[in-house]
Amino acid sequence: MRTGRVIATGLAGLLTVAVAGIGVAPAAATEEQTQGTYGRMILVLDSSGSMKEPAGGGSTKIQAAKQALDTVIDDLPESADVGMRVFGAKVFGRKQKGACEDTQLVVEPGTDNRDDLRSAVSGYKPYGETPIPVALERAAEDIGAEGKRSIVLVSDGESTCGDPCPAAQAIAEQGIDLQIDVVGLSVSGKARRQLECIAEKGNGTYYDADDAEGIGESISGASQRALRPFEFTGSPVKGTPDPAGAPLVKAGQYLDTIQTRDKRYYRFKRTASGSTVHLGLIFEGESEDLVSNLSPEISVEDENGELSRCRWTVVQSTTYGDGNRLIFGSTHSADTDPEELCNTADELVLGTASGRGDTGAIAGKPVQLMVYEEPPVSAAALDALPPQTEEPTWTDMTPVEPTSNIVPGSAIANAPILEDGTYSFDINPGENQVIGVPVGWGQHLQAQFDAKMTDAIRGEWGVGAGVELDVIGPLGGQATVDLGSKAPQTWCDSGLLQNCPDAWRTGTLSNVIAYRNRFDNADAEASTGLPGVHYVRVQYGLDENINVPYTLTIKTVGEDGAGEPDYEKVSGLTPPTADLNLNSADGVDDPDGSGGSGKNGASNGTGTDEDGTKVSGDTVKLVAGIGGAGLGIAALAAAAVLLIRRRRA
Repeated sequence: MRTGRVIATGLAGLLTVAVAGIGVAPAAATEEQTQGTYGRMILVLDSSGSMKEPAGGGSTKIQAAKQALDTVIDDLPESADVGMRVFGAKVFGRKQKGACEDTQLVVEPGTDNRDDLRSAVSGYKPYGETPIPVALERAAEDIGAEGKRSIVLVSDGESTCGDPCPAAQAIAEQGIDLQIDVVGLSVSGKARRQLECIAEKGNGTYYDADDAEGIGESISGASQRALRPFEFTGSPVKGTPDPAGAPLVKAGQYLDTIQTRDKRYYRFKRTASGSTVHLGLIFEGESEDLVSNLSPEISVEDENGELSRCRWTVVQSTTYGDGNRLIFGSTHSADTDPEELCNTADELVLGTASGRGDTGAIAGKPVQLMVYEEPPVSAAALDALPPQTEEPTWTDMTPVEPTSNIVPGSAIANAPILEDGTYSFDINPGENQVIGVPVGWGQHLQAQFDAKMTDAIRGEWGVGAGVELDVIGPLGGQATVDLGSKAPQTWCDSGLLQNCPDAWRTGTLSNVIAYRNRFDNADAEASTGLPGVHYVRVQYGLDENINVPYTLTIKTVGEDGAGEPDYEKVSGLTPPTADLNLNSADGVDDPDGSGGSGKNGASNGTGTDEDGTKVSGDTVKLVAGIGGAGLGIAALAAAAVLLIRRRRA
């Protein structure tokens, strides 16, 4: 259970930060261009008489809560499935009949109920007792037994109808996709401890909102415990089974859907002969789907119109545990022979190919495609480059004082871009957490995971502990060095846990970024032939309902620029650097002319919103800028919005 102190620099600004920090599509992408299905949430509100008491800022608790809830409703995405339940609203005294059953579902969970929610907030009044256990039990029934579900309890006091902690624990045991988060309004002492216990037993987070004008720490904790969604961002495109009719794409980011055992083609016109075209893809699937294979490939047509494949890559995933997995892979057109057709053809055919197994389980799911065109390197410049680098060895890392106000992403589309340092997070079973790090020529990336060994972890974790780390390249390629027996002896990522009495440590690193790596047959080497933002993914695959607080220490090793090739100067193409960030939604030129225009993928995620307003996908600035003083209880709105959006499946 995490404890946070809810504050804001201003409600409107905070909501902007909340939206930016939870994976809304960067740059010009609209909500329709960001794929994902929202889970189901029920707001459980305290209508006890104590809500009449003063809060900070000269208002009462009920007034502050109403103001915050109105803001929440205004900001709800259309597809968010949300309902509202109250307790203590009908029976005045504890000794009256029905006091401990006094809870009502005032708005059923749904997507077309916003006016009903506003009406319920308007009629929300302080009145009776505090029957929290039964309210939680009924709320669990409200949101059903399937999919990602969450209960957000808002209360200012101690339950007057028994201990709610056992009820919270029983609800959480219904599955790893259900949790209870708690917002305590100006509470202390026993009441606060009880609300914290609800969050702990319910595998959720407790948030303080005790001073409407006070200074607190950060609202970033509002999303630390939520089951983060997979986010896929890009301009819609529909590949064709026939290359001849395939849509023409430019460098950028696109969204298509997976088809059952069928290829999908896209055409790409080179800006200059000899350029290298990169194609990456990311999708998600459940454990049983991982026998399926959706591989990126790049081909050319010969003089007879026959396709000849330049290169293809097997997607990367892990197969243990329950829950969904982020599955990824990338490929490119480069060949060591500068005269090869793959290097010289004016037009390339990009594709996704279904492979092993039955892809029916993932058919119809979104697949994110990333396309990047790299300037040419002459034969002479290629000959002058150093040979492919050896695999790096691990450099010992000592965690420093961690930064705690960063929200990890669920995929590369919403991953914050971080500098070297130590960051504190926590992870739930079934989660993927992703952060990005700029990595330049001649550098490699290291990431170290440290978790304290609690009694719960020691009792439930087995060999390997269910936590895996890996490095993903700028376009989604596997870039992880398999340390194996080369892992430091101080790590406790394998063997018997009694050898790790106090802490558990593991880590990952990438190959050194070098141009010649791309010609290697192994995907982990080939994916480190290009600098740019690389991604560290932390994945927790066990099904035990144990939240794990941890720190992640990241470090880029080496001097940026070492081994950088001498690119030819081509108008419209920009050489890749450590800051190359392909997380911007770009256009597509389709046969009927209805698509938008694309741009080179060397982007910082800046684009234009529907109304022409310039917006930025610079996630780390938006997320890291949350701290400060502000509205306290009113910041509940932003916390709830974060929690709602984090329930995407």
